[in-house]
Amino acid sequence: MEITSVSATNVGTESWGEFVEFPLVTVMSGYEEYRNAEGENPQARRKWMGPVGDVVVEVETDAGITGVGQGNWATGAISTIVDETLSKLVVGEDPREREKLWDQMYRATIPFGRKGAAIEAISAVDLALWDIAGKEAEKPVYELLGGPTKEEIDCYASNLHPVDHEILEREALEYAEAGFETMKLRFRHGPEAGRSGMKENEKIVETVRDAVGDDLAIAGDAYMGWSVKYAKEMTQRLEPYDMAWVEEPVIPDDIDGYAAVREAAPMPISGGEHEFTRWGHEELLERGAVDILQPDVHRCGGLTELLKIDALASTHDVPVVPHTGTNPHLHFIAASTNAPMAEYFPIPEWYQERQGEKESTYADAIYANPPQAEDGTLSLPDGTGLSSELNREAVEHFAVEP
Repeated sequence: MEITSVSATNVGTESWGEFVEFPLVTVMSGYEEYRNAEGENPQARRKWMGPVGDVVVEVETDAGITGVGQGNWATGAISTIVDETLSKLVVGEDPREREKLWDQMYRATIPFGRKGAAIEAISAVDLALWDIAGKEAEKPVYELLGGPTKEEIDCYASNLHPVDHEILEREALEYAEAGFETMKLRFRHGPEAGRSGMKENEKIVETVRDAVGDDLAIAGDAYMGWSVKYAKEMTQRLEPYDMAWVEEPVIPDDIDGYAAVREAAPMPISGGEHEFTRWGHEELLERGAVDILQPDVHRCGGLTELLKIDALASTHDVPVVPHTGTNPHLHFIAASTNAPMAEYFPIPEWYQERQGEKESTYADAIYANPPQAEDGTLSLPDGTGLSSELNREAVEHFAVEP
Protein backbone atom coordinates (compact mmCIF):
# COMPACT_ATOMS: atom_id res chain seq x y z
CA MET A 1 0.00 0.00 0.00
CA GLU A 2 1.21 3.50 -0.82
CA ILE A 3 0.19 7.00 0.27
CA THR A 4 -0.99 8.95 -2.76
CA SER A 5 -2.00 12.31 -1.29
CA VAL A 6 -2.34 14.32 1.92
CA SER A 7 -4.77 17.20 2.40
CA ALA A 8 -5.48 19.57 5.30
CA THR A 9 -8.65 21.57 6.02
CA ASN A 10 -8.75 24.43 8.51
CA VAL A 11 -11.86 24.41 10.71
CA GLY A 12 -12.89 27.64 12.42
CA THR A 13 -13.39 28.14 16.15
CA GLU A 14 -17.00 28.95 15.27
CA SER A 15 -17.57 25.19 15.34
CA TRP A 16 -16.93 25.36 19.10
CA GLY A 17 -19.93 27.63 19.61
CA GLU A 18 -19.90 29.86 22.68
CA PHE A 19 -17.42 27.62 24.51
CA VAL A 20 -14.68 30.19 23.92
CA GLU A 21 -16.78 33.06 25.26
CA PHE A 22 -17.54 31.80 28.77
CA PRO A 23 -16.03 33.64 31.76
CA LEU A 24 -13.03 31.82 33.19
CA VAL A 25 -9.41 32.40 34.07
CA THR A 26 -6.95 31.77 31.23
CA VAL A 27 -3.25 32.11 30.51
CA MET A 28 -4.03 35.62 29.15
CA SER A 29 -6.08 36.85 32.10
CA GLY A 30 -3.24 39.06 33.33
CA TYR A 31 -4.08 41.45 30.49
CA GLU A 32 -7.35 43.34 30.87
CA GLU A 33 -8.18 43.41 27.17
CA TYR A 34 -8.06 39.58 27.04
CA ARG A 35 -10.04 39.03 30.23
CA ASN A 36 -13.67 37.90 30.46
CA ALA A 37 -13.96 37.03 34.15
CA GLU A 38 -17.16 39.03 34.52
CA GLY A 39 -18.70 37.76 31.30
CA GLU A 40 -18.82 41.26 29.84
CA ASN A 41 -16.15 40.80 27.15
CA PRO A 42 -17.17 37.63 25.29
CA GLN A 43 -14.75 38.28 22.41
CA ALA A 44 -11.73 38.36 24.74
CA ARG A 45 -10.58 34.81 24.01
CA ARG A 46 -11.36 34.95 20.31
CA LYS A 47 -8.94 37.88 20.02
CA TRP A 48 -5.94 35.72 20.93
CA MET A 49 -7.10 32.27 19.95
CA GLY A 50 -7.36 33.08 16.27
CA PRO A 51 -9.89 31.92 13.70
CA VAL A 52 -8.70 28.31 13.28
CA GLY A 53 -9.67 25.80 15.96
CA ASP A 54 -8.87 22.45 14.35
CA VAL A 55 -7.15 21.12 11.26
CA VAL A 56 -8.53 17.97 9.66
CA VAL A 57 -5.92 15.95 7.77
CA GLU A 58 -6.86 13.22 5.29
CA VAL A 59 -4.31 10.73 3.99
CA GLU A 60 -5.32 8.82 0.86
CA THR A 61 -3.82 5.55 -0.35
CA ASP A 62 -3.74 3.56 -3.58
CA ALA A 63 -5.76 0.86 -1.80
CA GLY A 64 -8.78 3.16 -1.66
CA ILE A 65 -8.42 3.65 2.11
CA THR A 66 -8.42 7.18 3.50
CA GLY A 67 -7.30 7.94 7.03
CA VAL A 68 -8.53 10.92 9.05
CA GLY A 69 -6.53 12.79 11.68
CA GLN A 70 -6.92 16.05 13.55
CA GLY A 71 -4.53 18.68 14.88
CA ASN A 72 -5.63 21.25 17.42
CA TRP A 73 -5.18 25.05 17.32
CA ALA A 74 -1.92 26.60 16.05
CA THR A 75 -3.91 29.20 14.02
CA GLY A 76 -3.69 27.32 10.76
CA ALA A 77 0.08 26.78 10.91
CA ILE A 78 -0.66 23.05 11.09
CA SER A 79 -2.04 22.99 7.55
CA THR A 80 0.96 24.92 6.22
CA ILE A 81 3.37 22.44 7.79
CA VAL A 82 1.36 19.49 6.47
CA ASP A 83 1.20 20.93 2.96
CA GLU A 84 4.76 22.23 2.68
CA THR A 85 6.76 19.66 4.67
CA LEU A 86 5.01 16.54 5.96
CA SER A 87 3.14 15.66 2.78
CA LYS A 88 6.42 15.58 0.86
CA LEU A 89 7.82 13.11 3.39
CA VAL A 90 4.93 10.65 3.43
CA VAL A 91 3.49 10.65 -0.11
CA GLY A 92 4.79 7.55 -1.88
CA GLU A 93 5.53 5.78 1.41
CA ASP A 94 3.84 2.78 3.02
CA PRO A 95 1.33 4.08 5.64
CA ARG A 96 1.93 1.00 7.77
CA GLU A 97 5.49 2.13 8.53
CA ARG A 98 4.30 4.49 11.24
CA GLU A 99 7.40 4.46 13.46
CA LYS A 100 9.72 5.32 10.57
CA LEU A 101 7.41 8.01 9.23
CA TRP A 102 6.98 9.56 12.68
CA ASP A 103 10.73 9.73 13.18
CA GLN A 104 11.27 11.26 9.75
CA MET A 105 8.55 13.88 10.31
CA TYR A 106 9.96 14.75 13.72
CA ARG A 107 13.55 15.06 12.52
CA ALA A 108 12.58 17.09 9.46
CA THR A 109 10.73 19.65 11.59
CA ILE A 110 13.34 20.02 14.37
CA PRO A 111 14.67 23.37 13.02
CA PHE A 112 11.24 24.97 13.49
CA GLY A 113 9.46 22.40 15.64
CA ARG A 114 10.04 20.18 18.70
CA LYS A 115 6.92 21.69 20.31
CA GLY A 116 3.79 23.49 19.18
CA ALA A 117 2.44 23.59 15.64
CA ALA A 118 4.94 21.19 14.08
CA ILE A 119 4.15 18.43 16.59
CA GLU A 120 0.43 19.10 16.24
CA ALA A 121 0.81 18.65 12.48
CA ILE A 122 2.68 15.38 13.02
CA SER A 123 -0.09 14.33 15.40
CA ALA A 124 -2.73 14.77 12.73
CA VAL A 125 -0.82 12.79 10.11
CA ASP A 126 0.04 10.04 12.60
CA LEU A 127 -3.61 9.65 13.62
CA ALA A 128 -4.58 9.35 9.96
CA LEU A 129 -2.01 6.55 9.57
CA TRP A 130 -3.48 4.68 12.55
CA ASP A 131 -6.95 5.18 11.08
CA ILE A 132 -5.72 3.56 7.86
CA ALA A 133 -4.25 0.64 9.81
CA GLY A 134 -7.54 -0.08 11.54
CA LYS A 135 -9.53 0.23 8.35
CA GLU A 136 -7.16 -2.10 6.50
CA ALA A 137 -7.46 -4.69 9.28
CA GLU A 138 -11.21 -4.07 9.52
CA LYS A 139 -10.83 -3.61 13.27
CA PRO A 140 -11.10 -0.77 15.75
CA VAL A 141 -7.65 0.62 16.55
CA TYR A 142 -7.82 -0.46 20.19
CA GLU A 143 -7.75 -4.05 18.93
CA LEU A 144 -4.42 -3.26 17.26
CA LEU A 145 -3.11 -1.91 20.56
CA GLY A 146 -3.53 -5.21 22.37
CA GLY A 147 -7.27 -5.34 22.82
CA PRO A 148 -9.59 -3.79 25.39
CA THR A 149 -8.61 -3.62 29.06
CA LYS A 150 -12.09 -2.56 30.16
CA GLU A 151 -15.66 -3.24 29.11
CA GLU A 152 -16.64 0.42 29.18
CA ILE A 153 -14.90 3.73 29.76
CA ASP A 154 -15.57 5.84 32.83
CA CYS A 155 -15.74 9.55 32.07
CA TYR A 156 -16.00 12.81 33.94
CA ALA A 157 -18.30 15.71 33.09
CA SER A 158 -16.07 18.58 32.01
CA ASN A 159 -17.88 21.88 31.86
CA LEU A 160 -19.24 23.85 34.84
CA HIS A 161 -18.28 27.29 33.61
CA PRO A 162 -18.94 29.88 36.33
CA VAL A 163 -21.52 31.93 34.44
CA ASP A 164 -23.74 32.23 37.53
CA HIS A 165 -23.89 30.45 40.90
CA GLU A 166 -27.48 29.34 40.47
CA ILE A 167 -26.80 27.98 36.98
CA LEU A 168 -23.62 26.34 38.25
CA GLU A 169 -25.54 24.53 40.99
CA ARG A 170 -28.21 23.43 38.52
CA GLU A 171 -25.62 22.12 36.08
CA ALA A 172 -23.73 20.19 38.78
CA LEU A 173 -26.95 18.53 39.91
CA GLU A 174 -27.73 17.66 36.29
CA TYR A 175 -24.41 15.83 35.96
CA ALA A 176 -24.86 14.03 39.27
CA GLU A 177 -28.31 12.86 38.20
CA ALA A 178 -26.86 11.71 34.86
CA GLY A 179 -24.55 9.31 36.71
CA PHE A 180 -21.21 11.13 36.52
CA GLU A 181 -19.08 10.35 39.57
CA THR A 182 -16.49 13.04 38.72
CA MET A 183 -16.96 16.52 37.31
CA LYS A 184 -14.62 19.42 36.52
CA LEU A 185 -15.29 23.11 37.01
CA ARG A 186 -13.47 26.20 35.74
CA PHE A 187 -12.04 28.85 38.02
CA ARG A 188 -12.93 32.44 37.29
CA HIS A 189 -9.98 34.45 38.56
CA GLY A 190 -6.22 34.61 38.85
CA PRO A 191 -3.76 36.94 40.61
CA GLU A 192 -5.10 39.99 38.78
CA ALA A 193 -8.31 39.82 40.85
CA GLY A 194 -6.59 39.76 44.22
CA ARG A 195 -8.12 38.27 47.36
CA SER A 196 -11.68 38.99 46.25
CA GLY A 197 -10.99 36.76 43.25
CA MET A 198 -9.75 34.03 45.55
CA LYS A 199 -13.00 34.24 47.50
CA GLU A 200 -14.98 33.93 44.27
CA ASN A 201 -12.93 30.92 43.16
CA GLU A 202 -13.60 29.28 46.51
CA LYS A 203 -17.30 30.11 46.23
CA ILE A 204 -17.45 28.35 42.86
CA VAL A 205 -16.02 25.15 44.38
CA GLU A 206 -18.23 25.47 47.45
CA THR A 207 -21.33 25.85 45.26
CA VAL A 208 -20.58 22.65 43.36
CA ARG A 209 -19.62 20.71 46.49
CA ASP A 210 -22.79 21.77 48.32
CA ALA A 211 -24.86 20.80 45.27
CA VAL A 212 -23.50 17.27 44.79
CA GLY A 213 -22.49 16.30 48.33
CA ASP A 214 -19.38 14.53 49.53
CA ASP A 215 -19.61 11.31 47.52
CA LEU A 216 -18.73 12.74 44.10
CA ALA A 217 -15.30 13.91 42.95
CA ILE A 218 -14.72 17.53 41.90
CA ALA A 219 -11.75 18.81 39.90
CA GLY A 220 -10.93 22.37 38.88
CA ASP A 221 -9.13 23.89 35.89
CA ALA A 222 -7.00 27.05 36.19
CA TYR A 223 -5.94 26.93 32.51
CA MET A 224 -2.41 28.20 33.20
CA GLY A 225 -3.81 31.42 34.67
CA TRP A 226 -2.20 31.38 38.15
CA SER A 227 1.24 32.22 39.48
CA VAL A 228 3.12 29.84 41.77
CA LYS A 229 2.50 32.03 44.82
CA TYR A 230 -1.18 32.40 43.98
CA ALA A 231 -1.59 28.68 43.29
CA LYS A 232 -0.06 27.74 46.62
CA GLU A 233 -2.44 29.98 48.53
CA MET A 234 -5.46 29.12 46.41
CA THR A 235 -5.00 25.36 46.78
CA GLN A 236 -4.71 25.77 50.56
CA ARG A 237 -8.02 27.64 50.59
CA LEU A 238 -9.60 24.77 48.65
CA GLU A 239 -8.42 22.02 51.01
CA PRO A 240 -11.80 21.67 52.80
CA TYR A 241 -13.53 20.70 49.54
CA ASP A 242 -11.58 17.46 48.96
CA MET A 243 -10.80 18.15 45.32
CA ALA A 244 -9.85 15.34 42.93
CA TRP A 245 -7.25 17.56 41.27
CA VAL A 246 -6.37 21.13 40.29
CA GLU A 247 -5.40 21.38 36.64
CA GLU A 248 -2.73 23.49 34.94
CA PRO A 249 -2.14 25.96 37.78
CA VAL A 250 0.84 27.64 36.03
CA ILE A 251 2.28 27.97 32.53
CA PRO A 252 3.61 24.66 31.17
CA ASP A 253 7.26 25.71 30.88
CA ASP A 254 7.46 26.57 34.59
CA ILE A 255 8.16 22.99 35.61
CA ASP A 256 9.89 24.02 38.81
CA GLY A 257 6.78 26.04 39.63
CA TYR A 258 4.60 23.02 38.93
CA ALA A 259 6.70 20.92 41.28
CA ALA A 260 6.55 23.59 43.99
CA VAL A 261 2.76 23.85 43.72
CA ARG A 262 2.44 20.09 43.78
CA GLU A 263 4.57 19.84 46.92
CA ALA A 264 2.49 22.48 48.71
CA ALA A 265 -0.99 21.55 47.48
CA PRO A 266 -3.28 19.37 49.61
CA MET A 267 -4.82 17.84 46.47
CA PRO A 268 -3.34 16.24 43.32
CA ILE A 269 -1.99 18.53 40.59
CA SER A 270 -2.53 17.66 36.93
CA GLY A 271 -1.14 18.95 33.66
CA GLY A 272 0.31 18.07 30.28
CA GLU A 273 -2.31 19.08 27.71
CA HIS A 274 0.06 21.79 26.49
CA GLU A 275 3.15 19.58 26.54
CA PHE A 276 4.65 17.82 23.53
CA THR A 277 6.34 14.48 22.77
CA ARG A 278 7.70 11.86 25.14
CA TRP A 279 10.61 14.14 26.05
CA GLY A 280 8.41 16.95 27.31
CA HIS A 281 6.23 14.63 29.34
CA GLU A 282 9.25 12.76 30.67
CA GLU A 283 10.50 16.03 32.16
CA LEU A 284 7.19 16.55 33.97
CA LEU A 285 7.44 13.05 35.40
CA GLU A 286 11.12 13.07 36.31
CA ARG A 287 10.84 16.40 38.11
CA GLY A 288 7.77 15.42 40.12
CA ALA A 289 5.60 18.13 38.58
CA VAL A 290 2.25 16.29 38.33
CA ASP A 291 0.17 13.63 40.02
CA ILE A 292 -1.96 13.13 36.90
CA LEU A 293 -0.69 13.42 33.32
CA GLN A 294 -3.06 14.86 30.70
CA PRO A 295 -1.53 14.63 27.20
CA ASP A 296 -3.63 15.40 24.14
CA VAL A 297 -3.22 12.93 21.27
CA HIS A 298 -3.98 15.73 18.79
CA ARG A 299 -1.07 17.79 20.14
CA CYS A 300 1.54 15.55 21.77
CA GLY A 301 2.63 13.68 18.63
CA GLY A 302 -0.28 11.42 17.80
CA LEU A 303 -1.06 7.92 18.97
CA THR A 304 2.44 6.64 18.18
CA GLU A 305 3.86 9.11 20.70
CA LEU A 306 1.02 8.87 23.23
CA LEU A 307 1.76 5.16 23.66
CA LYS A 308 5.34 6.03 24.63
CA ILE A 309 4.15 8.76 27.00
CA ASP A 310 1.77 6.31 28.67
CA ALA A 311 4.58 3.79 29.14
CA LEU A 312 6.73 6.47 30.80
CA ALA A 313 3.88 7.56 33.04
CA SER A 314 3.15 4.02 34.16
CA THR A 315 6.76 3.55 35.29
CA HIS A 316 6.27 6.58 37.55
CA ASP A 317 2.90 5.27 38.77
CA VAL A 318 1.23 8.38 37.33
CA PRO A 319 -2.16 7.82 35.69
CA VAL A 320 -2.90 9.26 32.25
CA VAL A 321 -6.22 11.09 31.86
CA PRO A 322 -6.07 12.59 28.35
CA HIS A 323 -7.24 16.08 27.52
CA THR A 324 -10.62 15.84 25.75
CA GLY A 325 -12.55 12.66 25.01
CA THR A 326 -12.28 12.40 21.24
CA ASN A 327 -12.57 9.00 19.60
CA PRO A 328 -8.78 8.58 19.19
CA HIS A 329 -8.42 9.13 22.94
CA LEU A 330 -11.11 6.55 23.62
CA HIS A 331 -9.26 3.92 21.59
CA PHE A 332 -6.14 4.65 23.62
CA ILE A 333 -7.98 4.52 26.95
CA ALA A 334 -9.73 1.29 25.98
CA ALA A 335 -6.36 -0.42 25.45
CA SER A 336 -4.41 1.12 28.36
CA THR A 337 -4.22 -0.21 31.91
CA ASN A 338 -2.90 3.18 33.05
CA ALA A 339 -5.71 5.41 31.74
CA PRO A 340 -8.67 5.26 34.17
CA MET A 341 -11.12 7.71 32.58
CA ALA A 342 -11.95 10.03 29.73
CA GLU A 343 -12.86 13.69 29.66
CA TYR A 344 -16.38 14.28 28.36
CA PHE A 345 -18.12 17.53 27.47
CA PRO A 346 -21.85 17.20 28.08
CA ILE A 347 -23.99 20.01 26.74
CA PRO A 348 -25.86 21.37 29.79
CA GLU A 349 -29.56 22.11 29.58
CA TRP A 350 -29.07 25.82 30.22
CA TYR A 351 -26.69 26.04 27.28
CA GLN A 352 -29.13 24.32 24.96
CA GLU A 353 -31.81 26.80 26.05
CA ARG A 354 -29.45 29.69 25.35
CA GLN A 355 -28.49 28.34 21.95
CA GLY A 356 -31.95 28.62 20.47
CA GLU A 357 -31.60 28.74 16.71
CA LYS A 358 -27.88 29.53 16.59
CA GLU A 359 -25.88 27.51 14.08
CA SER A 360 -22.85 26.87 16.28
CA THR A 361 -22.75 23.36 17.66
CA TYR A 362 -20.53 23.64 20.76
CA ALA A 363 -18.48 20.44 20.45
CA ASP A 364 -17.71 17.53 18.11
CA ALA A 365 -19.38 19.32 15.22
CA ILE A 366 -16.99 18.01 12.60
CA TYR A 367 -17.56 14.32 13.37
CA ALA A 368 -20.51 12.21 12.38
CA ASN A 369 -20.30 9.94 15.42
CA PRO A 370 -19.32 11.89 18.54
CA PRO A 371 -19.27 9.69 21.67
CA GLN A 372 -22.34 9.85 23.91
CA ALA A 373 -22.10 9.12 27.63
CA GLU A 374 -24.70 7.12 29.48
CA ASP A 375 -24.75 6.84 33.26
CA GLY A 376 -21.28 8.36 33.48
CA THR A 377 -19.65 5.90 31.07
CA LEU A 378 -18.84 5.62 27.38
CA SER A 379 -19.08 2.50 25.27
CA LEU A 380 -15.93 1.28 23.57
CA PRO A 381 -15.68 3.00 20.18
CA ASP A 382 -17.11 0.93 17.35
CA GLY A 383 -16.39 0.70 13.67
CA THR A 384 -13.03 0.24 12.02
CA GLY A 385 -10.06 2.54 12.41
CA LEU A 386 -10.29 5.43 14.86
CA SER A 387 -14.07 5.86 14.50
CA SER A 388 -13.41 9.31 13.04
CA GLU A 389 -16.01 9.53 10.32
CA LEU A 390 -16.34 13.16 9.28
CA ASN A 391 -19.52 15.19 9.15
CA ARG A 392 -18.70 16.53 5.70
CA GLU A 393 -21.45 19.14 5.79
CA ALA A 394 -20.15 20.56 9.07
CA VAL A 395 -16.52 20.51 7.93
CA GLU A 396 -17.42 22.42 4.78
CA HIS A 397 -19.62 24.84 6.71
CA PHE A 398 -16.99 25.72 9.30
CA ALA A 399 -13.98 25.55 6.95
CA VAL A 400 -11.69 28.58 7.02
CA GLU A 401 -9.76 29.53 3.89
CA PRO A 402 -5.97 29.61 4.42
